[in-house]
Amino acid sequence: MLLRVIAAVFLAASMAETVAGQQAPSTRQFWLSPSPGTIDYIRLFDHPEEWTLARDVTRVFKFYQQHTQTPADPIVGPNTYDALVRAQAFRRLMQWRKQIAVEVGSVKEYYCTPDASGMRNSIAGSVAAVQAIEQAGGAVSYLAMDEPFVSGRARICGGPALEPTADRVATYVAGVRAARPAVQVGLIEAYPFSSADAIEAILTLLDSRGAKSAFLHMDVDWHLSGGEAFRRDMKRLQTYCGAQQIPFGIIITGYNGDSDTLYADDVAGITELTAQTFGTWTAMPDHIILQSWVESRTGLRITPTNLPERQPYSHTYMLFGVFRRLLAGGASTGGAVPR
Repeated sequence: MLLRVIAAVFLAASMAETVAGQQAPSTRQFWLSPSPGTIDYIRLFDHPEEWTLARDVTRVFKFYQQHTQTPADPIVGPNTYDALVRAQAFRRLMQWRKQIAVEVGSVKEYYCTPDASGMRNSIAGSVAAVQAIEQAGGAVSYLAMDEPFVSGRARICGGPALEPTADRVATYVAGVRAARPAVQVGLIEAYPFSSADAIEAILTLLDSRGAKSAFLHMDVDWHLSGGEAFRRDMKRLQTYCGAQQIPFGIIITGYNGDSDTLYADDVAGITELTAQTFGTWTAMPDHIILQSWVESRTGLRITPTNLPERQPYSHTYMLFGVFRRLLAGGASTGGAVPR
């Protein structure tokens, strides 16, 4: 009962942020994106009673583009498009009043062709993903571009210069907007692979090409950057995005796919860094994305287990734990850390 009260407080707090000072509607959202091949992925929709708390907190559920493809990509394991349709996954998310996002490969090396065919294929693939979800009773609110400026650094894509990739992203965004103008297209970018300077330059290049990003989600390897650089650069990028009216988000993920507990150690680490960096709930990033794509030593993407939310180290358990930790802000709260 106490946890349900906490969840209700969260929802009320999110709305209250918009009242004081007559501010614009709050963009603060928790996103959930399970590892694509998790064995209990379909169970999220068949047994919603197993994640009532985490589901209350979740605003956006993100699929991978491969979940919409037929024939199925091996990365999704049993979670094929047909299986998701049978479970009424897309329809149920609409019934639960959740928004749907899809992570897409906008610029990849195989799309970097000498002619326009590569980007035409990229656009067509993303539009097909949106259509597949619509045909199954859902509606896509967001497309999240999977690190186009990582793939774009390859020589075949014109890298390491940023401008050729910015041109391709602008072509992609224009094509998607023409087909589905209501779908917002945002950017995932890797740090410290891209520096704060580079990421600000990327956002400027996109804006100047009429392809302003709908959001910026940071895929941070904090083991590489270190805590000091994380705190400095994430605050800097949040400030920059705020000035540009671009929602800013942090992806909360783990790096070890061999067990849920090892995965959870990294989730706890980046959660604590995020809490200490931003300090208070109202200062937290607009988007907090609980997402896994980690691969086990056997080559499977099945970590962490999603359910039930009361099982330590399940993904939904971690999501609600991250929420409680960030709601507490900079003060360490011990039990709220999802270890």
